[in-house]
Amino acid sequence: MLVLHGGGGNAEVEKAMAWAQRGFVAVAPDLPGIADPKKLVDSKGKWTGGTYGGGRWVATPDASASVIFDAVLSAMKSLYLLRSQPDVDTSRIGVVGISWGGYMTTMVCGLAGDQVRAGFAVFGCGFYDLTAQLNGPKSTLGAMPEEERERWLRHLDAGRRAPGMKATFFIAGAANDFFYWPRAVQATLDAVPGEKNHLYAPNANHKTPLPGGTVFAKPSAEPFKPTAFQPYPTPSGSKANWLAMEVPFFDYTLKGIGEPLPKVSVEKTGDPLLARFSSTAPHLLTKVEIYWAKTNPDVMKREWLALPVTKTAADHYEAKLPAEAADWFVVASDDRPVTVSGDLIHIDQPTGETKTPEAKH
Repeated sequence: MLVLHGGGGNAEVEKAMAWAQRGFVAVAPDLPGIADPKKLVDSKGKWTGGTYGGGRWVATPDASASVIFDAVLSAMKSLYLLRSQPDVDTSRIGVVGISWGGYMTTMVCGLAGDQVRAGFAVFGCGFYDLTAQLNGPKSTLGAMPEEERERWLRHLDAGRRAPGMKATFFIAGAANDFFYWPRAVQATLDAVPGEKNHLYAPNANHKTPLPGGTVFAKPSAEPFKPTAFQPYPTPSGSKANWLAMEVPFFDYTLKGIGEPLPKVSVEKTGDPLLARFSSTAPHLLTKVEIYWAKTNPDVMKREWLALPVTKTAADHYEAKLPAEAADWFVVASDDRPVTVSGDLIHIDQPTGETKTPEAKH
């Protein structure tokens, strides 16, 4: 397991320990350009000085001028380090990361192709030109000259690498994220050619307050008793994982244990306000809802309203959307618990046609 920290963090030692105690070999690197330089006590190099975030948004004279280039190189070399270990099954490699580490999970899975079997990106995705980085009030990409910006996106945007993925891939998105906007998440998913799944957490910013998300079971009250095999207690809760459902995802995709996650498939209809979808769910679905929102250019302030659905047949559902709905998606949870979503669907108000946002390939 390759464990990739988020922006301002550093090597996730406790999460690597948790994966190791579940039977995985884990590598958790410091990522230059993404880590907080003040936290890089075990790393050396030009990245250990300076200010956090400096040197990212440059691509002159070429993309290697950006510290994100160094981050990508570090992540890929960490993957090669992991694959070179004698007790690693190289046919069952997983990558997990949050925020900038989720971006890096997307990038590594795209670049590595069949060298990675499963990837789980928490919040992070590609297509930065569809995120706050170009469209928000503090547009970092927008401040770059157009030619340089296009060079950065061409070489360093993870969405442009998504077509190279061979891994089973999952993105956990937040519908009101300050950084990774839902349309960027959807564009990344649209660019992934193989097996993929995802969720959108409604009315959430960089959190997933859904079953199987950033809500964890209470740790055991039993005192830890060290053994020769396990001398240290297993980290639990948020110390062990960003989302609880990472564990059943990787248990199934890498170990073949348990069942796959549910899958929601949106069905086309002649009425743009008629939402119709089906589900494939190996476990009992405990809740199925549609969330819809009105048009609002401020992603963080969009209010996503729950709409009950009607079951029309086995594993088939539908609901009538209100006339003011501009976007909608499904949220479905099962009894493990895990949660997934259907695609983000945009209702084109002038024509009434329903479509997903187009990815810029």
